[in-house]
Amino acid sequence: MKRAFRSIRVLAAAAAVALVAGCSAGKPFVYEAGPPKTGGIRFPVKIAVLMFEDGTEDFTKRGSVLKPESLTYNAVKSGWMPPELWAKTLADDMSASGAFKSVRFIYHPSEPRDDDFRIEGKVGKAYVSGDPFARPSEYAVALRALRKSDGKPFWEKEISRAWMIPKNLYDGCGMSAGCRVDRSHEDTNRMMREMCKEAREDLENKLAALSEGGTGNEAGTKQAEQPSAESVDRTIDKILKGR
Repeated sequence: MKRAFRSIRVLAAAAAVALVAGCSAGKPFVYEAGPPKTGGIRFPVKIAVLMFEDGTEDFTKRGSVLKPESLTYNAVKSGWMPPELWAKTLADDMSASGAFKSVRFIYHPSEPRDDDFRIEGKVGKAYVSGDPFARPSEYAVALRALRKSDGKPFWEKEISRAWMIPKNLYDGCGMSAGCRVDRSHEDTNRMMREMCKEAREDLENKLAALSEGGTGNEAGTKQAEQPSAESVDRTIDKILKGR
């Protein structure tokens, strides 16, 4: 029994290796945004999401596949989940939600802009566990939105997850590494959708609070009440004028 369980753990570690290496039958990891939000307010703001910074530790792999309990991969340094992917993921999610006038990804601050504000981010953790049944993978991203008028931040948010995979994630895969990696991709998509949703809803609360004439400090503590259409139109002015 112990030997069989260890074999399963080694297979899971092998799946982590293939996952980080991007060996899913030739298919790289691609983020799949969730469906548009239903109801709620639509903010008439244009947003640019700048390519995130890498704030992860300086390693690609720690431990050994033969000892899954010691194995950890840095998904950023390995190139599987680079900062560009994280930024594009957030931009895609915010755009797909339909909550904003427009959302686009940009590589550099010098790119021509007509956005109302810009979102910056830093990936602090993207560590894939080699023993995902016993030890969670860790992810963390720090975000902030900067006003166009003076470049100062008016919203900041840190999001993190300690992500354990379901025990039945690889059921039916047998010895197929491609199947295990595909399942891991699906699970990673669920994790990233959760993180993006948390960030987007917190930003929406901030904008709603500003639209109602508040300071925005109310956001994140409770769901902001839906402001009137007229007050929403004032949101852009508040952001652009730095108030």
